[in-house]
Amino acid sequence: MDATVQKWTVAEQNQIRASVEVMLSSPLFAGSPRQQRFLDYLVTNMLAGDAGRLKGYTIAVEVFDRTSDFDPSLDAIVRVEATRLRNKLREYYDTLGKLDAVHIGFPKGSYALEISLQNSPVIERRMANIAINSPPANSPRMVEDRPSLAVLPFANIGVDDSKEYFSDGVVDSLISMFSRLSGLFVISRQSSFSYKNTAKTSKEIAIELGVRYLLEGSVQYAGKQVRVAAQLVDAQNGGHIWSDRFDRELKDIFALQDELTQSIVSVLQIKLDGAEAALFGVQATKSIEAHDYLLQAIATHRKYTEKSTYEAIALYNKALVSDANYVAAHAWLARSLALLWSQKWSHDFAILDLALLHAERAVALESQSPYAISILGWVHLWRKNREESIAECRRALVIDPNNAEALLFLSIVLSFAGLGEEALYYIEKSKRLTPTSSPFHEMAEGDSYYVLNNYPKAIAAYELGCVMNPSFIPCQFFAILAYEQLGMEDEVRKKFEILYKMTGNAKNQPAITPWTDESLAKQQEEIWRRITSRYSI
Repeated sequence: MDATVQKWTVAEQNQIRASVEVMLSSPLFAGSPRQQRFLDYLVTNMLAGDAGRLKGYTIAVEVFDRTSDFDPSLDAIVRVEATRLRNKLREYYDTLGKLDAVHIGFPKGSYALEISLQNSPVIERRMANIAINSPPANSPRMVEDRPSLAVLPFANIGVDDSKEYFSDGVVDSLISMFSRLSGLFVISRQSSFSYKNTAKTSKEIAIELGVRYLLEGSVQYAGKQVRVAAQLVDAQNGGHIWSDRFDRELKDIFALQDELTQSIVSVLQIKLDGAEAALFGVQATKSIEAHDYLLQAIATHRKYTEKSTYEAIALYNKALVSDANYVAAHAWLARSLALLWSQKWSHDFAILDLALLHAERAVALESQSPYAISILGWVHLWRKNREESIAECRRALVIDPNNAEALLFLSIVLSFAGLGEEALYYIEKSKRLTPTSSPFHEMAEGDSYYVLNNYPKAIAAYELGCVMNPSFIPCQFFAILAYEQLGMEDEVRKKFEILYKMTGNAKNQPAITPWTDESLAKQQEEIWRRITSRYSI
């Protein structure tokens, strides 16, 4: 069929759009925003029946931001980028996309694409409602049914740079509080903190995160006094719609955070139900020393090294010496202990017994803490307690449905239980709250596809995680399993060599995988045995 007169049903358009979104998030395109924009533009015009508009001049102006006096005889930008795109498409369909139901060709001599559909089921339901005019893959739609907010990292303007953990802790607390309000859509910490020290404008950040409002501010911490200045920005026009300064004694930091949160609730006219209103006025601990140790420990934990994890554990224990009933300290301690096990930094199962003890203690002290409950579910996963891990992670989301981390934990727990479709649903929700993503999120999405036997999609996610952080072993390991499932032996060997260089071990599995589905656990063992018997380093 002539590309210029192709007609597509709505279902076919959705299928093509979904396939393109997966392609644009793959490792081949993830680091090439110009190529992403080019392909998205071409596909959008093809599906709209506007192939006739695809001329060199139009593309130069609308895609590559050339001015109206653009002269193709003097500037080869479109031809050069078209050649690059043809090569990328060819490479994609030779590797990651070779089993895709949609195939996009880009013949020479024209800027019109040749799009064909194979006799395969429509790509997963999660992409079925993508419209022709969807924004680019890296720009999520803005939430329309409620105010949307990102709390950006507050600047630490004190004389002591080492106190930056304190300003970060204030923002963490605000995000946690806002996320529990059903009338507000709040971006996760993972994405908010990716803009630390950024030079981007408020409008650029808001577009990338798909939100309307940004909360910015600063923290000044000196002695026993703390000052927090904050301003709420409407990114649509760049105007400040609220600003205030809070001067308090350090012992009143929780009251200060409550007051700031309530100010935003009032400005945005968010209605609180009875349970949400009761969240205010609760003091997490009366020991400022315990709270300071906790914030130091969290900042140290987030370095994600063996040394920093042990240092964080020591700080949590100091916090608990100051306040033995500090819920957050028990929950975070449980998390760091589980990290020691999951990263193979400790081989003593007793570490998980201790993690369970602190997680259960945290929940006993505060039965409605979504963070403590989700950590309890997370610890149960590593202990391979299938039903308990699922139940606790679900319970955390009943209390806080907008908690991006709880959504992430539940997705992973469900994948390891073999419940891929439900796992995919929750990781999609988590990623909307975390538009910038992370290797951990890509691993979770890949795991969802893996247990659904959709290995090309799993590989796309794992490889994107590897691009984000090549030293993140779980993505490398799961990718080799998926490649083996597809019989892609060249890719399996490459991954095997990478993992050997990273671990120095060619026989033992390089990552702990807490499958609670026995058939998947046995399948992995067999796949790894097959791989190691084939290759020797």
